[in-house]
Amino acid sequence: MLRAICIPLLFLLVGCGSEDPFAAPDLPDDVGVAGDGQLAEALEPIRAAFDVPALGAILIHQGQIVETAAVGRRSLGSATQVTTGDQWHVGSLTKAMTATLAAVLVEEGHLDWTTTIAEGLPGIAPLILSGFEDITLEELLSHTSGLTNDLVSTAWWDNLPHSDDLPDQRLALSVELLQTPPAGPRGEYLYSNGGYVVAGAMLERVMGEAWEDLIASRLFAPLGMTSAGFGAPGSPGSLTEPWGHSLDAGSYAPVEPGPAADNPPAIGPAGTVHLSMADYAKFMAQHIAGERGVDGLVSAETFTRLHRQALGTAYGLGWAVTVRDWADGVALYHEGSNLLWYANVWLAPERDMGMLVVTNAGGDRAFRATDAAIDALIGRFEAAQAPLVEEARTGRQ
Repeated sequence: MLRAICIPLLFLLVGCGSEDPFAAPDLPDDVGVAGDGQLAEALEPIRAAFDVPALGAILIHQGQIVETAAVGRRSLGSATQVTTGDQWHVGSLTKAMTATLAAVLVEEGHLDWTTTIAEGLPGIAPLILSGFEDITLEELLSHTSGLTNDLVSTAWWDNLPHSDDLPDQRLALSVELLQTPPAGPRGEYLYSNGGYVVAGAMLERVMGEAWEDLIASRLFAPLGMTSAGFGAPGSPGSLTEPWGHSLDAGSYAPVEPGPAADNPPAIGPAGTVHLSMADYAKFMAQHIAGERGVDGLVSAETFTRLHRQALGTAYGLGWAVTVRDWADGVALYHEGSNLLWYANVWLAPERDMGMLVVTNAGGDRAFRATDAAIDALIGRFEAAQAPLVEEARTGRQ
C-alpha cells in the first residue's frame, strides 16, 4: 500500500503514474488576466476536464502573491470544498527544501558540499561498498552518485513498519542502499530518492538532530511556514484538510490520512512535506530572490549554486533546470507525487515570477491537469504584463 516517491520530469519518466488512457476535452482559449479575481473560474474547467477531485494554484511576482485559488472537493466522498488555506502534499518538491537545508548547514560551517559519505557517516563507513565512501553530499543532492532509486526492493522496505527513531531508520536504510551495487555510473544523472535519504542521514549525524527538527528550525520557522508538516495532511476520519486520491482503472478513490496515505516517514528528505500554497510561496520567493542576487536564508552565491546544473545534467541541487522563452531565460522546476497527490512548480527568476499548482490526486492525469494549469497561469501573467511592456516600449520612443 506504500508508494515509491517519483518525479516524471519532462526529460525523465520513471513510471510514477498509473496507466491512464483518459483524454481531456479542449480547454477554453481565454484564460483571463492575472489579478482579475477570476483565477478560480480559469481553474475549474481544467479540473473538470481532467476529472481530478481538486486543483489549487498560486502565482507570485516580485515576492508578492498576485493571485491564488482552489476549486473542487477535499474528498470525492464528500461535498466539502477545498480552500486556498488548505494543506497539500508536495512530494518531491521536498527535495529542494532538503538541499536548501544542506546549504544553510554548509554556510554555518557544519559540513561542506564535498563532505563524503564516509566523513558524514563514519560509523557505517566500514559497511559500505567500495567506491561509495567518497561520494559527496553534492553528488547525492544532484542525483549523480549512482545510488539506486529502488527503495521498494530493499529488505528495509519489506520489514515495514519500523519502530526505531527516524534517524536510526534512515541510517539503517542508508546502510542497505550503500551495500547495493550502483544503478548507474557515478557522475551521470540518475534520479535517486535513496540519495536524498543518505544525504538526510548525513545532516542528522553531523547535527545530532532529526531531519524533521532541522528543517523545521532552519527553514520553516525563519520563513514563517507555519502550516508545514510531514506525511498526509489532516487526521483520520476528518475532512479538515484535503485527502489524497488513488487512481485505479480510470477512477479516483479517496485515501484517508494515515500510514497508507504516504510513503514511510523515514523517506522524509526525499519527499514527505505538506503545507499550504501560501507557505510554499515563501519558499519560492526565497529562491527567486536568491537567483536575482539577493541574500536570504543563504547567500545569493549559494542560491546560485543550488540552481546550477551538475556537469552533464539538467538538474541542480533539488531543482531541475531548463530554459524557456516565457521565462526570458533560465527556469527552475520540479514535480512531486506519492501517487495520491501531485505538485508542479515553476520559477522564472528573470521575470521575478513563480507558480505552484497542486491537486489531491495521482497518476498521469493529475500531472496533465497541473501542467495545463501552469500554462493557464503563464497566459494570465503574460496578459497582465502586456500593457506594462507596451507602456515601457512607447515610453522609450
